[in-house]
Amino acid sequence: MRLAREHRLVAVMRRDLEQAWAFANKHGVSRAYDRVEDLLADEEVNAIYVSTPPYAHAENTIQAAEHGKHVLCEKPMALTQAQGRAMIDACRANRVQLMICYYQRFNARHQYIKHLLTSEAIGRVTAARINFSDYYPPSLDNWRHSSHLSGGGPLMDLAPHCLDLLRYLCGLVIEVSGMVDSLASDSPVEDTATLLLRLANGAQAVVTTHWSTANFEPDRLNAIELFGTKGTIIAAPINAKDSTGTVRLITADGVKNLSVSPASPRPHVALLETFGKALVTGEPIPVTGEEGLMDLAVIQAAYQSASRGGIVLKGTFQ
Repeated sequence: MRLAREHRLVAVMRRDLEQAWAFANKHGVSRAYDRVEDLLADEEVNAIYVSTPPYAHAENTIQAAEHGKHVLCEKPMALTQAQGRAMIDACRANRVQLMICYYQRFNARHQYIKHLLTSEAIGRVTAARINFSDYYPPSLDNWRHSSHLSGGGPLMDLAPHCLDLLRYLCGLVIEVSGMVDSLASDSPVEDTATLLLRLANGAQAVVTTHWSTANFEPDRLNAIELFGTKGTIIAAPINAKDSTGTVRLITADGVKNLSVSPASPRPHVALLETFGKALVTGEPIPVTGEEGLMDLAVIQAAYQSASRGGIVLKGTFQ
């Protein structure tokens, strides 16, 4: 936030006031609160970054909207589609903007891939594969392994980024089949999830999100692969917090290694600047609540499919 233009971090909130002040002092923030209500009452604050665990996203967003604050909300935007729709309705009713924190769209590598696809560098995309995985066993103090707080395992935690990136590059999902299991540990949430998807353009896609697989080369194996009638694009890692990494374009002309400069804007900074600019200029928000709702629809369909033996569910998922 310090690096982003159009932003100034003026207040933070945490339930433990001592820890809130420790964070504030570390990052040069002038005010700290231990109640959401006090933060929202701060007249200098005009936008809220909701980075609480998913169970609180809907409540926090609606509270912020009712106080006239714009919202940048972490993924998944909510636990259910009903909650997500209530968030969208509250922001619309109070004339504030809602943006979902999908930073992968602002990765310079992914934006370059978008350009390659638009220019038909690999022809028509017929298949895609995304893997976002690691070994992440449960621990007593980790909210991600609490179904009440997180809503689920890697399907809720990692799949939103994969689904948003897939939709950004290739279009809408219209069919979903899912397998969801706890294989590596006795966890109240799944640790292994695999999605088989059909896109609106007919392409097939596989998304794997695992907490059950030891990944000793995350910078290579957490990847997106796009297969077309004229070639293939392979890029990694998808979880990078900057835009560095590899992009390989494989066609009849051979293999091109398309590097991205480390000087490219960090995805989170680019996301924040885009959010801030939209609030100042009135330009459209690029990643709306409706976008987050699409991913929730696919995720809920995947859970439903898995509970019914992998049955294929069809729809527009939007």
